[in-house]
Amino acid sequence: MVKFLLLALSFGLAHAQAELEGKWVTTAIAADNIDTIEEEGPMRIYVRELTCSEACSKMGVTFYVNANGQCSETKVIGYRQEDGKYRTQFEGDNRFEPVHATPENIVFTNKNVDRTGRTTKLIFVVGKGQPLTPEQYEKLEEFAKEQGIPTENIREVLPTDTCPE
Repeated sequence: MVKFLLLALSFGLAHAQAELEGKWVTTAIAADNIDTIEEEGPMRIYVRELTCSEACSKMGVTFYVNANGQCSETKVIGYRQEDGKYRTQFEGDNRFEPVHATPENIVFTNKNVDRTGRTTKLIFVVGKGQPLTPEQYEKLEEFAKEQGIPTENIREVLPTDTCPE
């Protein structure tokens, strides 16, 4: 029985890793502190790639930020914590986790505590380059409400992504 459980666990981790890894682009972002995700905001990130290593205990996120019309490539490594969330440093302390994944989209939640101690709850949706369908957008609105983020704070960011692929 133990061997079966270990096999199932390793298959599940391999499947999760395969589903997360690869080329992705930011489709939508939501935040309770809207200024953080407006154009040129510090948390308006344009994701390009996700990687997993060591059974996905480390997740690499390669992305761009656009400040003053300049795209700057950044890569962070999130280290999985005991609670299953990943922790990294970017514009302060971040704890993030994938909460829903399909072959087309991955939804992440993130809690950012910036250098001044201000906490921002965020939702990032990454996809394969297609805008959200009306049904997907509706689900995002429902999820934002559950997370305490006003639905008017959702930003579809594909049209403003002018950074290199």
